[in-house]
Amino acid sequence: MDTRLFFIITLLISCGLPPTPKPVVIPPTKKSNPELVQETLYSRGYMSDYEIWDFLRDKPSEKEVLETLGLPDSVWLDDVESTKFLYYFISEMQDYNAIEISAKSDSVSGFEWD
Repeated sequence: MDTRLFFIITLLISCGLPPTPKPVVIPPTKKSNPELVQETLYSRGYMSDYEIWDFLRDKPSEKEVLETLGLPDSVWLDDVESTKFLYYFISEMQDYNAIEISAKSDSVSGFEWD
């Protein structure tokens, strides 16, 4: 009897609803919300490419990235909604630099900064 009761309770507990997924919030871009664009260390030219690379290497949070580098020019979310890609256009090079933000941890998971 105890074994049967144990299995019934285990079955009922395991059939519970899964946790609701956390919605992925995409940061605004410079074009979508121009009123939010502010001067940052990066936009003022106070950070060298090496300092930016060193900053991103420490895997800062998305909030720290936005405060330091400002709003991105473009944002993309991958198909499985696990990674956000922030693109910053570098006019001198006519190229984009990319920062990958993990949607789970909201911190930098990779980057390509030239």
